[in-house]
Amino acid sequence: MNEAVNTANSLETALLTTEDNLEGRRKILQLLFDARVYVVLDQPWDGRTLPSTDMHLLLVSDGKNSQQAMLALFTSREKCAAVPKGDSLFDHPVEVDAKWALLGVPEGAGILVNPNSAPAFRVTPELAAELRAIAQRHLEQRLPGGAAPSAQP
Repeated sequence: MNEAVNTANSLETALLTTEDNLEGRRKILQLLFDARVYVVLDQPWDGRTLPSTDMHLLLVSDGKNSQQAMLALFTSREKCAAVPKGDSLFDHPVEVDAKWALLGVPEGAGILVNPNSAPAFRVTPELAAELRAIAQRHLEQRLPGGAAPSAQP
């Protein structure tokens, strides 16, 4: 569990301190991929048992682009409170592996880390689709009878 806490802290530290350039964004994406993050769900879940197939992850809009769906990921439970709930059913934060959360990125959606809160990070829909595909391959390699690890990084 300390390793999970360290990756979450490392991700938040990187969001605060990393320069906004190609190498800095690459570092943040790698830390995100390996981190434990919080998602907000529309129903309770303990994060350990199999989730319900009708459970949904919180999607937010991309700032002024209200038509662009973005998966909301958070570096801490406290950051989840920055998203207004209104009449929303999305009131159930749970800590998960970011790889698992990436599998829930809908087609055409991006990712916002810590929406309405600092430090924040935006992942374009095109890059979010790539991250989802990488997470899917990662999962397939770990399943019994899964594909052999590829030579690609």
